[in-house]
Amino acid sequence: MGCLHSTGWWSHKEPREPHQEPKSYSWDKKDRVNPADFTVENVSNEEVGRLPGTIGGQQFIIQNCQASQIYLFDCINTITIDDCSDCIIFVGPTTGSLFLRDCQDCVVMAACGQFRTRDCCKMEIFLLCQTQPIIEASTKMKFGCFQAFYPQLKDQFTVAGISIFNNNWANVHDFTPVDGETNWSCISQANALSSSFKLPEGEELKSIDLNLSSDCSVVPYTYGSPVYATQEATLIFFFFDEAQHQRAMEFIASLRAQAVECKIQHSREVMMETADAQRVFHTSEYKNAINQGPVIALLCLGDDIAGVCSKIAQQMNAASSKQAVYVTSDSNTSNQQIDAFFSYASMTMSM
Repeated sequence: MGCLHSTGWWSHKEPREPHQEPKSYSWDKKDRVNPADFTVENVSNEEVGRLPGTIGGQQFIIQNCQASQIYLFDCINTITIDDCSDCIIFVGPTTGSLFLRDCQDCVVMAACGQFRTRDCCKMEIFLLCQTQPIIEASTKMKFGCFQAFYPQLKDQFTVAGISIFNNNWANVHDFTPVDGETNWSCISQANALSSSFKLPEGEELKSIDLNLSSDCSVVPYTYGSPVYATQEATLIFFFFDEAQHQRAMEFIASLRAQAVECKIQHSREVMMETADAQRVFHTSEYKNAINQGPVIALLCLGDDIAGVCSKIAQQMNAASSKQAVYVTSDSNTSNQQIDAFFSYASMTMSM
């Protein structure tokens, strides 16, 4: 008989392996997105919206809404707005595209990288767009300049990577023009927005303190018309440093205070190459300045506009102990510099 204590293959135990946690991957750790959080649909005669911090750069959808007010006070990746009528819609800084389809009788204020409409009618669009807006199969479209303020908006533009100085709102391309008809027009009255756009009334959205005044707007109000040859024009450059944006906005505020009738026709923020700067400034004196970072440029129109702008620039340069602001000198030089700069800027922004 075999011994009770004998060992054999059946009694051998494999050593236990140490306990191992399940492997985790980065894609498992992402918060699950609920599409309903980033969709507004099928609302009628309501006020709805999203507060700052609730969208966080996600894609968003608005669809099938009627006679409603919709406010999105946050950064967005891309947004589509479909089949809406008689609505007021605010769209916060959108890194990518905003696409409006099959909408009518709406007022939309939006800031975005790209803008396009298809099959829309009787729309008022108050816009900041980094590229050329496009309309397709759309009629009775009106475009104006984006103008809004609330405390978080400036930082939202930074997060979205949108320059407040690159606004092509008035440079609309009609993809499907009709001979003898004009499918779009410009709204060039700064006070037109207040009669078209409705502020929030509900306590939660009202607490955002949305302000529609052009004087308070995070985005400089521009008139956008390409016609300036019959008026006195000057071009102002703000060279790059840590105070560049603040300096440009302070300049605009001073200009409005000292020359009430002046118009800021266009604004741009672009990097300049040395050769192109030579063509614009007619000298290599500003080579080091343009190599530091992008320049901000304002095209301003008005009586004695060069004199007023030069005075403001001198004060700013004295305060900063350097030439942080440049103003074109005489009318002949100004026109040449304006043409050279905007030819370069248009080419750069279309790339």
